[in-house]
Amino acid sequence: MILRIKGKTAWWFWLVYGGATGMTLYGLIFSREDIWALVLGMVTIQAVFLPIMLRNYVMIEDGKLTVYFGFGKESIPIEEIVEVRRTCDPIASSAASLDRLVIKSRRQEVMCSVCEKDQLFQVLLKCNPNIKIN
Repeated sequence: MILRIKGKTAWWFWLVYGGATGMTLYGLIFSREDIWALVLGMVTIQAVFLPIMLRNYVMIEDGKLTVYFGFGKESIPIEEIVEVRRTCDPIASSAASLDRLVIKSRRQEVMCSVCEKDQLFQVLLKCNPNIKIN
């Protein structure tokens, strides 16, 4: 079974991206000083934010759950997952929303945020009925 679930991107993440891009663009259009610094700033903003917004999803394939977030990728075998719980913890993680999931296995833990949580829960429980969902 192959399943791809879109990652969730919160409104505040879009606001930060739009604000940073807008301010840098304003500087590029109306400022004649430090043009190279502004160009470098714009390139940096796009290099950081665009991969996060374009590559933000969870894939279930070949008995593995893989979280894709920006340039990062983390996989957990579904048979090793022991718990999936909801959290709003604002610590740094691979999620562009505070509406997050913590997926714990015997050896690792990964955080993500998906649009269709119930669908993810159903598929995980189908593959491993021993998973505790909170």
